[in-house]
Amino acid sequence: MKTKIIPLLLAVLLLFAAACSPASNAPEQQPQEQAQEQPQEPAENASTESSPTGAQDIGDGTTVFLFEVTDDKGNKSTWNVHTGETTVGEALVDAGLIDGVVSEFGLMVFSVNGLRADYDEDGAWWAFYIDGEMAMVGVDATDIEEGVIYAFVYTEA
Repeated sequence: MKTKIIPLLLAVLLLFAAACSPASNAPEQQPQEQAQEQPQEPAENASTESSPTGAQDIGDGTTVFLFEVTDDKGNKSTWNVHTGETTVGEALVDAGLIDGVVSEFGLMVFSVNGLRADYDEDGAWWAFYIDGEMAMVGVDATDIEEGVIYAFVYTEA
């Protein structure tokens, strides 16, 4: 039995390490206290008009990237994020689309579009993808690149 648990724990730790990035200089944030059942509205100053691609436009700025979220029921939501920030993490936090805790490993995302996933509490987590492949760096260490699709997928253990 122990021989099955140890590889599973190592796999979870590797996934956690891959989703996190080196420490940032941002101050540590507190996690949200309660899980949200329904997606929250994005930040008040953000525009949420629909674009020709069907994605909602959100934020202000000259840099634009496509962001997709797959929730716990498999439903997809898509935004064209307009920002003046340089990293995907900063842009998504500013737009009110993600929230989490900054640690020595970087931003650990607990909430995406108002839906909470906390591995310690419910055995689920947010997987970060870049152009359809699981990211090897954290969202806060990912520089925005034109034409790249960034995504978070609710993932159950």
